[in-house]
Amino acid sequence: MAKLYYDKDADLGLLKGKTIGIIGYGSQGHAHALNHRDSGLEVMVGLYKGSKSWDKAKTDGLKVGTVQETAEASQVLMIVLPDQTHKQVYEESIVRALTPGKTLMFAHGFNVHYQLIEPPAGVDVSLVAPKSPGHRVRELFVEGGGTPGLVAVAQDASGHALDDALAYARAIGCTRAGVIATTFLEETETDLF
Repeated sequence: MAKLYYDKDADLGLLKGKTIGIIGYGSQGHAHALNHRDSGLEVMVGLYKGSKSWDKAKTDGLKVGTVQETAEASQVLMIVLPDQTHKQVYEESIVRALTPGKTLMFAHGFNVHYQLIEPPAGVDVSLVAPKSPGHRVRELFVEGGGTPGLVAVAQDASGHALDDALAYARAIGCTRAGVIATTFLEETETDLF
């Protein structure tokens, strides 16, 4: 039977004092960033210069920087860009900032599962995938509910990658509804097929 996690299993305090970098401000990105902020965490949104989302994120009261600036400033980095852009953005603006002790996260396992992105050994690599479009993730959070989600760990350099991923899931509201433990392979294949 699948392992389910709820708020009682997730310690939001693990993310206090850390900067959570959200790379992208589309459907999932805006929900993740705003829900983290409303959970009392420090958030920074990473975008390319000239992005039409830059002013939107600023208007929403969020700190915004380039992807590279955000990657350098953040201890936890969530990539919520379209899959086809991950590899290029990762290689150009993220990988050099992934120093030991940081966490690299994804909302979809495709690029890690198919080894298009191969993170360095000293970082945690995890996945938190809400099973709903971002606007619904945000709506339910604001209403006091949450969207079910999936959690997985591909690389546990710290020994607490799962605990940190569950804290992330709680910050966006997923543990209110329940988070199911999975793997990058299972999440990728069920999403694709």
